[in-house]
Amino acid sequence: MKKTLLATVFMAALFALVSCASKKAAEEEVPGDSKAKLEALAEEGAIDLSTWQTVDKFAMKYNPEEYTLTCNGGEYFQFPLPVEMNAGDYITVHLTGTNNGDTGFRSWVVDNNQTTLSDPLYLDFKKDGADYVTGDFDITYTLNATAPASFLFIKGPQWGTMIDKLTIKSVAVIYE
Repeated sequence: MKKTLLATVFMAALFALVSCASKKAAEEEVPGDSKAKLEALAEEGAIDLSTWQTVDKFAMKYNPEEYTLTCNGGEYFQFPLPVEMNAGDYITVHLTGTNNGDTGFRSWVVDNNQTTLSDPLYLDFKKDGADYVTGDFDITYTLNATAPASFLFIKGPQWGTMIDKLTIKSVAVIYE
């Protein structure tokens, strides 16, 4: 009986020790948000880059450590808007990133069927009639919804053109 009681106490202590060690190891392995993500999400109206959507997932690469979203060869991607827009609503979009490709992109708001619901903004990376130098960009633009819209849409610069080496670093939407 003493051996059984001793074995039970020993097993309980061993279980508690292993359980605590496992819990501590699991807590240490859970990564927190990266510094880049925390900084980007601190901006008013920030949209989490990890919420991107597209049918062409192979062209997209989300990097949680650097907090970037890169599109190389995809036709489009979109972000859910924090609040659905109504007809006549305006949003100001602040977009930062890097263009390392030869093409630009267009941006507008759409519904669940990807119906164009605002005038598109064309960002073809041309400046003063000459090709724009690739690299970092920081742009702010306004979109006006012509009907209820649920997504901020980003697509290649013209019909049939894919997005080429575009990296998004932050997206923020302010409702006006």
